[in-house]
Amino acid sequence: MDLFTQQLGAAQPDTAVEFAPIDQFLRVPHDGIREVPRQLWGFGGLHGGLVVAAMAAGLRVAEPTLPLRSISGRLHRSVRDPFAVSVTPDVTTRSTASYSSRILPAASPAASDAALASATALFGSDADTPVAAFSPRAPLVPEWREGELFRPPPAFVPVGGHTEIRALGPNRPFAGGADPTLTAWIRMVEDDLPPDELRLLFLVDALAPSYAATLSRPAGVPTVELSAHFSGGAAVSPWVLVEAHTTAVTAGGWVTETINVWGEDSAHLVEARQLRLVRPARTS
Repeated sequence: MDLFTQQLGAAQPDTAVEFAPIDQFLRVPHDGIREVPRQLWGFGGLHGGLVVAAMAAGLRVAEPTLPLRSISGRLHRSVRDPFAVSVTPDVTTRSTASYSSRILPAASPAASDAALASATALFGSDADTPVAAFSPRAPLVPEWREGELFRPPPAFVPVGGHTEIRALGPNRPFAGGADPTLTAWIRMVEDDLPPDELRLLFLVDALAPSYAATLSRPAGVPTVELSAHFSGGAAVSPWVLVEAHTTAVTAGGWVTETINVWGEDSAHLVEARQLRLVRPARTS
């Protein structure tokens, strides 16, 4: 049993987790109401990657053809109750289209300050002029079969039951290390499909906060802002390699994190940046 599980006093890691499939959650009609089962929670509310993915799902309905190039989501409040997604077109040009989206509580969507989260997204066609393409290289790591199976305690991170995580390297969450970096192979356990853009937004946020590798006890480090830029590549298998690294931490507890995701064939899929906030242990 790893230190993380020992500290949380969680149930046995082999305990089955009952959940509503993430794909079912994401495919709710864009004008429908999404429920928020606790099995999809991260730190105290709906998992941050799923919050942004839900808005991306609504945006994709508004723009069904152009590739999604980037999305930037901001989580204003914890999302715990049923909600709706609103989409507003911003600007359309010859090669791009931008949209805004908000998550609104189903109980009071008309309130002026009701938004629980908001996002902007850019869709864009390819350039007419050929360019020399390059992207971040995947680190040299063992294949997923050689990674160490890591199970986040469901009592602390319920949504962890939706993934299989094969940790790589010496760093682990809340192990009191010196390097704020986490690396792992990750896959969704629902099926064997390669992840699309919506699933990638979940998987890019599926690791524990990389800053947690330097902490010696569990604490909440929830997402406040998540921005993702897609490389245009497609995953070839359900497994993706995720590397997260904390680049800065302020005295006030604001954490800046960079995350890169590659497919099993080492093709780069998405680069993301997160802004997180360390919560006091008594409220985590």
